[in-house]
Amino acid sequence: MKIGIIGVGNMGEALLAGILKGKKVKLEDITIYDNNVQIIQLNKKRYGVNTVQNYKDLLVNSDYLILAVKPNVYAQVLTEISPYLEQRHYIFSIAPGYDFNRLKKYLPHSFDNIVLFMSNTAAKIGKATTAAVFSDTISAEEKDKITDLFCSFGNYFEINEEQLPTITSVIGSAPAIVYMLLEGMIQGAVLEGISANKAQELSASVITSSADMVLESKKHPAVLRDQICSPAGTTIEGVAYLEKVGFSGTVIEAIRLMVEKANNMKK
Repeated sequence: MKIGIIGVGNMGEALLAGILKGKKVKLEDITIYDNNVQIIQLNKKRYGVNTVQNYKDLLVNSDYLILAVKPNVYAQVLTEISPYLEQRHYIFSIAPGYDFNRLKKYLPHSFDNIVLFMSNTAAKIGKATTAAVFSDTISAEEKDKITDLFCSFGNYFEINEEQLPTITSVIGSAPAIVYMLLEGMIQGAVLEGISANKAQELSASVITSSADMVLESKKHPAVLRDQICSPAGTTIEGVAYLEKVGFSGTVIEAIRLMVEKANNMKK
């Protein structure tokens, strides 16, 4: 399984690190390219992967191509790699707003080996959440191989194409909401006298264990919340305030706006 990664910024590097951590692909079978030479050299030094200076060499040395560049340069990159694509290649697209039809506009007419996926930077520590949809031409054998790759650096879910804008928001963007919640918890603890380092450690641990409770118990978060809200207690005091200021509704609206943005990027 020879993998080429185009773009090794935050997301590209996270995927690179996750793939290496998952040990499904040999180090010598990974090649990276970025138009920023400094980024290429930094990642070569950090991970020891192969590097190239152009798309032609990348495609010669790769079968599976992960496009981890920004959406605003996607069309340009697709156009530039198109002359070198062969039927042995598979394109992994992570850009919001690029569905199968839009991608195919920039690819050779006969090329159809496309995987639309979304992941997040937790891939860097082997704990990503990844979802993907495969083009119909990809065989069951190839699909299993690619699924194993995704599973090697975190949790994996198969979805349909219509769900992708929402999944993009929940997987790719919503972690920012969690980080904001975490930041608020840390600042609140610091305000009440806990050291910043200890507050960060405690708060991150609470978020992790709370998520684990949902996954392992399979109970709705509201049920778990109510279980720790004693009458006239400290927890219900804080929960009542969050309800008063529209905490849940604010998060819902943020997700809605993220999905709306993802849908608008198709145009």
